[in-house]
Amino acid sequence: MNIKRLAALVTLGALLSTAAPALAVTATGTVNVEWNYAITATITMYTQTTASQTHTVPAANDVYWASDPAGGNSGCEGTVATASAGKDPGAAGTVNFGNVVADSTDYGNCLETNAVDAYVVTNDSLGANVTVAVSGNPTMPTDYDTAGNGGSLLCLLPNGTWSTTGNTAWTASARVAAVSMNSTTACSSGTALTTTAANVLALTKATTGSDLNADLQLNMAPQMVSGQQNVTLTYTLTSN
Repeated sequence: MNIKRLAALVTLGALLSTAAPALAVTATGTVNVEWNYAITATITMYTQTTASQTHTVPAANDVYWASDPAGGNSGCEGTVATASAGKDPGAAGTVNFGNVVADSTDYGNCLETNAVDAYVVTNDSLGANVTVAVSGNPTMPTDYDTAGNGGSLLCLLPNGTWSTTGNTAWTASARVAAVSMNSTTACSSGTALTTTAANVLALTKATTGSDLNADLQLNMAPQMVSGQQNVTLTYTLTSN
């Protein structure tokens, strides 16, 4: 009996000595961390600008003249029928076409190159919209000339291509003449600026800095009445 019991114990000891070690156990826990990154957007305005984003006493920012039909006696900066009538005498933040002359039968066009630059920045990954509206006197487009042709209209003509997906680099105007237009209700080139905000760029991504440099053209109807006119362009950057 003792011999059988001893053999059983020996066998059990052999089994215990060859058993595998116990498996490791892993437990996990989670914590949720949140934050809301605020959207930022800034817009800075320059007139008669350069690539350095500064106002200049214009060296290349000419005011050009044209009429439609050609041959009219309209003029810009007090000069009639010249390719480049003069320079903008205005200070920073002002576009000043100076003394202009309306023709009796033709439309007059005064173009200032590198007139207005809007520098926009936003971290909104969905982008933003840039709009421009006019307020003041006259309310454009308006009808106050004696011939009923409409008084005057401002047209914004972008310089270069304004990128909707990336950062737009400053681009100098390549125009060397006013754009011939014979309407004060619509712009045949560029965007008409009226009391209704016009969307001039729809950004689809964030931008660390986009220069929206543009020329500005004043279209004058025949027999436009005299008097000083003063309007304000309001640029608005709205994130998406």
